[in-house]
Amino acid sequence: MILKIALLQLLPGNTLEEQFQKGKFACEKAKALGADIALFPEMWSDGYSIPQDPDELKKLAVSSESDFVRGFGKLAAKLQIAIGITFLEKK
Repeated sequence: MILKIALLQLLPGNTLEEQFQKGKFACEKAKALGADIALFPEMWSDGYSIPQDPDELKKLAVSSESDFVRGFGKLAAKLQIAIGITFLEKK
């Protein structure tokens, strides 16, 4: 068996919703090209925006139960591929 992995090198958007939509499109394209796994770059949820202020950083964090993370889980089931999503996790 040959396993195909899509390494998603994407330019980030400006909002969490934009990150989701760009990511969704990339996963759909990866599936259409035969990928079994789609892997996102690090810190995909916040688009590499890493404030130095701890309070501002906390505002960017998302829960593992968030619509953003769950949305990629639903997409993985729909497309029947594994999706490795990365996000700044809220504690």
